[in-house]
Amino acid sequence: MNQDQSLSNRQTLSPYKQAITRYIRAALVLKGMKYDDLSVSLAQRGIIMTPENLRSKTHKGMFSADLFTMIIDVLGVENDALREILKQVHHD
Repeated sequence: MNQDQSLSNRQTLSPYKQAITRYIRAALVLKGMKYDDLSVSLAQRGIIMTPENLRSKTHKGMFSADLFTMIIDVLGVENDALREILKQVHHD
């Protein structure tokens, strides 16, 4: 892939990253959780990540699919997450 294609891909994916960031932050607030709580909940499932690392990943909207899926599961929003994220992307 050349540099122009890579830049184009990043620009195309940007609304998805932003929607994921907003969704995760909102879900944390609605659940009354902080990144410390999310870190503890993930650790209880065997995933060790610092609150700072989670905050950074959320800010950038950069999650592996498996980590994103586990965060959605930990937050208990699996029934709404994808629909809400895509709604944000299509309405921005």
